[in-house]
Amino acid sequence: MTSVELRQVDGSILEDEELAERLLTQRHRLEHDDEEGAQAAMRSRLDRVAPRARRVDVLEGGAPRGHVWVLSRHDELDLVPPGGLDPVLAPAVGRAVEAMAADEGFRAVAVGVAPGDAFASGLVEGAGYSLSATQMHLHLDDGLADETVVELVPMDEASFVVWRADEEAAYAEERAAAGESPDVAAEESRRQLAELLPQGLQTPDQHFFEGRVDGESVGTLWLSTERSMAFVYDVVVHEAHRRRGYGAGLMRAGARWVRDRGHPMLGLNVFGHNHGARALYEKLGYVVVEEHLRKVVS
Repeated sequence: MTSVELRQVDGSILEDEELAERLLTQRHRLEHDDEEGAQAAMRSRLDRVAPRARRVDVLEGGAPRGHVWVLSRHDELDLVPPGGLDPVLAPAVGRAVEAMAADEGFRAVAVGVAPGDAFASGLVEGAGYSLSATQMHLHLDDGLADETVVELVPMDEASFVVWRADEEAAYAEERAAAGESPDVAAEESRRQLAELLPQGLQTPDQHFFEGRVDGESVGTLWLSTERSMAFVYDVVVHEAHRRRGYGAGLMRAGARWVRDRGHPMLGLNVFGHNHGARALYEKLGYVVVEEHLRKVVS
């Protein structure tokens, strides 16, 4: 069994060109229709994580083989390989990072795996990780299906107030179900909604709809158009109207709405435990861009 040694060294994640290119390829060039926008989004992301990022060199038999980054986030340590590491070393690197995380008091290790990333796949394969969330994209081409049943109607202020309270509680429950502690999940739900919606219903590029069938509200939809790739932040079918195809209808109507406004792609995140939603999105043509996996280590 291959073994490796980890050695923390000085270094800034902002200077890791290999990692920057991987992020551009796997995510930001998909989200933006121009290289300048993709570069800016990538740099902004690295700026946000830089204060909690540490470089860890990987040594085999005392010889350097490459490096990874570890990002502290609440009770979790995110493992981010920049690419270029031999996939044969992945299981050993994974075990070593898990041991380091446990020694430092972290509850879990998280890894993002994009299709075709052999090293990241080797980190998690057969190692006891569970799927916490999946990023998916839909290309809004000419073959996009129409929607004739569910009508999107902009949400009014009174409806938004009710929706906002329900959304914070529901999102916290989803995060807890995906493996976060309840306290962390509640804190993240509050923080993210406050950050995304500083002006509430009037926040630029955030759009809130009720889905109606024959004038009756059957669900809600939250779409973001701040990037070239629009994003589904939330879709809900009211309990009394479930299992009637309205979830698919809301998604089809939302896809048409953003395509009609010039967006070439629509993205979303689905939690790992929500198998029904993922099956629906796959049926609608969404493809996996990245899977996020998590392992409890202490």
